[in-house]
Amino acid sequence: MAVAGLVTAMGLTGCVPFACPAIGWINTLTVELDGDTDIVAQVQLCTDVGCAPADDVDMTGPLGLISIADHDGDTWTFSVDSLPDTFTVRTLAADGTVLSDTEVTPEWVRVGGSAQCGGPGEATVAATV
Repeated sequence: MAVAGLVTAMGLTGCVPFACPAIGWINTLTVELDGDTDIVAQVQLCTDVGCAPADDVDMTGPLGLISIADHDGDTWTFSVDSLPDTFTVRTLAADGTVLSDTEVTPEWVRVGGSAQCGGPGEATVAATV
């Protein structure tokens, strides 16, 4: 009887352990370019371990889950698993020449999931070419 009362009290007071689902999510990062964007052929996200997307990225490494989800004019949208708080947006010309490197610190906003378990986030950053 005492155990049943304790379980009931825990349930009513919100002290029951909460389990988050083991389902992962992908975040969305939008990069808005400013400047002479006509010559930009590719945009990459760079950390201290490299830049992605790129042909030589280790798909099992930390940059392996960065991909371009959409490209519309001066706006590039990426699907990303995780990134450091601060990273670099790199713009490239068609011949591979680096046009610009802009350090950014996105402000992520959770757009799904829950406060207890987290969820997918979205952020928008600006980069100058």
